[in-house]
Amino acid sequence: IKHRILRLPASNHSIAFGLASGCVVSWTPLFGFHIIQCMILCLVGRGNYLAGLLGTTFGTPWTFPILLWTSYKVGVYAMAFAGYGEPIDIEGQTLDPKELADKSIDVFIPTVVGSYIMMFVTFPIFYAVFFSMIKGGRLARKKVTEKVHDYKESHKK
Repeated sequence: IKHRILRLPASNHSIAFGLASGCVVSWTPLFGFHIIQCMILCLVGRGNYLAGLLGTTFGTPWTFPILLWTSYKVGVYAMAFAGYGEPIDIEGQTLDPKELADKSIDVFIPTVVGSYIMMFVTFPIFYAVFFSMIKGGRLARKKVTEKVHDYKESHKK
């Protein structure tokens, strides 16, 4: 995957923006819409769509519980800070599925609010990391290509 990303015919910004967009949409609990959200972000920021699709793989069954729990907690604190009451705190409680279904909006709204806050906070971090990785990877690839070319030129008969 790394080699494919480095060979994409796009600018460093475009690829980094696409990867970062794909990663940050994983914060949202809108599972069926991650790719759509990523494509909209790539359209707005002129990111690479293929890189964005690859970035959405950041959200996996292993990372989603951590991402959603963090989004929920951030949303609870943000909503309380803004004065919108105190949503239920599901930590330390055992809720049966019927009880959770009755309170699902009380969990969903803070999670959505927190997820978009986390998207705005983490996007610059993801973008900076991916941009430096892509820039360094392409520079290293260019040096290797030049060495191979120089070697072939010096051993031509």
